[in-house]
Amino acid sequence: MSLGEQLKYGSVPYRWVENTDFEVLMISSRKDPSRWIFPKGTMEPDEGPQQVVLRETEEEAGVTGSIQERLHFETVGKQQTMFLLQVHSHVENWIEEGERTRRWMSVEEAFRVAKQMRDSRPEIHDVLVAAVDVLGKKLVTSK
Repeated sequence: MSLGEQLKYGSVPYRWVENTDFEVLMISSRKDPSRWIFPKGTMEPDEGPQQVVLRETEEEAGVTGSIQERLHFETVGKQQTMFLLQVHSHVENWIEEGERTRRWMSVEEAFRVAKQMRDSRPEIHDVLVAAVDVLGKKLVTSK
């Protein structure tokens, strides 16, 4: 972690599609709206990691849900802790609506997006691999 860089906490929001598959929700970056990322941010005073995740996901993506589990992945040069978040509801107008776009993507589409950003944002691919690993196991055990 570089000097002055803060640990970030975020989510991979997902929803089940007909109990046989899932989609992930990605949001556009404020710095470059053509890039798709997952919601994340830093801790505010008196907040814990899960509170940060819930707040940032609602502010940046306009969705609420329940945190399922922490995702285990490593990306060189980034200090992030990411959680799976099962989406329960969304709002039409959210805090960062004017700054971001949100988009539900199939796993295949999300991997295509991550591949396009592999050089500049390798953590998107890495956290997506971790999310698919966990959610794929949930699909197998639920059948």
